[in-house]
Amino acid sequence: LIKYWIAYNKLIQAINNDFSKNKYFLFFGVASAVCLIIHSLLLGIKFDVDVYKFFRRFVLLAFIIFELVAQALLIKNLFKIKNKIGEMFNKKILIVKIIVVSILIVVGVFSLPILTSSGYVHFKHALEWNYFIGVIMFYLLTFLFWRKRHKPSVHTPEGV
Repeated sequence: LIKYWIAYNKLIQAINNDFSKNKYFLFFGVASAVCLIIHSLLLGIKFDVDVYKFFRRFVLLAFIIFELVAQALLIKNLFKIKNKIGEMFNKKILIVKIIVVSILIVVGVFSLPILTSSGYVHFKHALEWNYFIGVIMFYLLTFLFWRKRHKPSVHTPEGV
């Protein structure tokens, strides 16, 4: 993920010829990747200490928030340069990316009261898994976003 955000930063800077602005999505993207690395390193380790449990939840929440901010800022930057790269990407996928990130933000905000309550355990687990599918779907959409460049076909004379 860190390589993903660095590569996008280089791409947008090269297209904009601007090496000073628009690095916020890079910061949030790399921060989300670091949080995910920390979270994965802590998986399987069980301590009955409340500070440890709070830290794990905090890291996971930080991953989600940083990831959504990075995705939203990246979409904003892609939308700004869409005229410069118009033939290189699928405009419909850009719209789908905007919709997915918007839905994730709205669901996240509206589910906060439920997430902070002590009940609704099954709902929280279902929300968590489905939410992560939505967050990760962004990367699948990136794969579909860029159009493949076809090599020019070489025509050979008939009979050769």
